[in-house]
Amino acid sequence: MPLTASWKPLSLAPSASQALTRSSQALIAYGGKAYIFGGELKPRTPVDGALHTLDLQSGALQSVEVSAGEGPAPVPRVGAALARVGEALYLWGGRGGKEMKPLEGDLWKYALGGGGKWERLETTGDNPEERSFHVLTGIEPHTLYLHAGCPASGRLSTLHALDLRTLTWRSLAPAPGPARGGTVLASLPSVGRAGSLVRFGGFAGYELGGPLDVYDIASDAWESVQPAGEAPAPRSVHALLGVPPTQTKDGTELVAVMFGGERDPAPAELGHDGAGFFHSDVWGLKRTAGGDWSWEKAVAKDGNGQPQARGWFAADVVEKTGEVVVQGGLNEKNERIGDAWVLRVEEA
Repeated sequence: MPLTASWKPLSLAPSASQALTRSSQALIAYGGKAYIFGGELKPRTPVDGALHTLDLQSGALQSVEVSAGEGPAPVPRVGAALARVGEALYLWGGRGGKEMKPLEGDLWKYALGGGGKWERLETTGDNPEERSFHVLTGIEPHTLYLHAGCPASGRLSTLHALDLRTLTWRSLAPAPGPARGGTVLASLPSVGRAGSLVRFGGFAGYELGGPLDVYDIASDAWESVQPAGEAPAPRSVHALLGVPPTQTKDGTELVAVMFGGERDPAPAELGHDGAGFFHSDVWGLKRTAGGDWSWEKAVAKDGNGQPQARGWFAADVVEKTGEVVVQGGLNEKNERIGDAWVLRVEEA
């Protein structure tokens, strides 16, 4: 049976949609809510420094921004990354300030249910180079993985891990080239002795596609594989998220879901001031018990419509259900978007 993609739009008040209109933001879904931080409404101009909390049932929005003198808080930024471990959010990187340079490699912690306060954490060890448009992935019970991105010049393929018990960074095996920004790193706890991270796509001056790069956490080693089936087209600034493994009738498990992204960049003369062309497709990444990978394009299911093609959006998976939350982004008209959708991928 084919995989199907079912979309459900969240009903947002006009004021909430206006407040969430942005691209290049970060999002974490947890506890029935989506936490959204950063992004831009105008190119190279951070839209705000608030942490927005969107209720995934009602569509209600709450926004908290720490005013000067009320305590420490991260400055507004673009192209930052959020991750969650336990009951806390962690924010790292991005671009900000008058010159929109990569910000110092400060790590910020936001304790969920902790009274709406940010805490700046001092880290040691092999501190990563400052960057934006990177990936930050949280792995229970106490590790953050930081990969790729754009420093002051060029792009990176490095991988770092932060032990949240000691706040110590260590360098890990770098990923296969080319170095890239705007990529993804999906967590697959069921693959490998200690779990795996998988990567597809990104931008290296051009849009990247396969192979699928698989990082085995236990052995600190990468392997590049060519999954069976039709291959997704190259893309960047997209979403690839691990989902709770679901057995399918062909004997494989659905382990990750991919959506959207940029298929062609903006014209060179416009750069970040322009918009490229985007995908609106949905893909399932599947794996057999013997370790064979395959892609399958999901068929859109009739119902509530589907989101417009986009890139530079924010997305995360709801762990308990495997649904994917998609918010905002940039469309082909060079317009920032303020909507929010919930995606479910399953067999027909």
